[in-house]
Amino acid sequence: MILSGDLTEYFRTEVTSARDELGMELEELIEFYVVRLLCDYSRPETAPSNGNEALALMYKRALEAPIGERVQILKNLGDAALYVSGFFVEFIERQLVDLDYYIAMGGTAYGSLSELIGGQRNGETFGELYAKMAEKFTELVDLLNEVASKGAKADALSDQQLLRMYDRWTRTGNVRIQRKLADVGLFPVGRKPKDFNQ
Repeated sequence: MILSGDLTEYFRTEVTSARDELGMELEELIEFYVVRLLCDYSRPETAPSNGNEALALMYKRALEAPIGERVQILKNLGDAALYVSGFFVEFIERQLVDLDYYIAMGGTAYGSLSELIGGQRNGETFGELYAKMAEKFTELVDLLNEVASKGAKADALSDQQLLRMYDRWTRTGNVRIQRKLADVGLFPVGRKPKDFNQ
């Protein structure tokens, strides 16, 4: 059990460990943002809620909203896409849309947010933050996948689970998935997708 006072330190440790495990370079501000995101989503009273609204409908609503509301909707959209695609890949695989949809919607939301905020007075820092998050969205999903996998049991995998993992690896190039496949004697070969570019 994690006490709420220790939550930030817990997630900072987990994110740092996952970053190092993946050999990923991550700016301090992005790392701080990801830790805050994980803290917010782990507390029911602070977790953003978009109900069951589809990401594309959230994006449409953002485009039609006044600028102040648009900023909040785009932030919530990017955060939700990142969190869900990082922690609930198996859930996504059972949906009509795939992981690429979540990555595209999250990257687009952060990219749009970057343009909105970056053009405002004193908005350069956050504009740059969201631009980098849009650019590195796929890497950030991999980072959260690694955080989510910590503490998970290494159960025996069925053939169907192995095929799903291989398929996910061919679409994402996730290093953690590649290692899991290698651990069971499968050495995947294929092309690694490029990061989302706005």
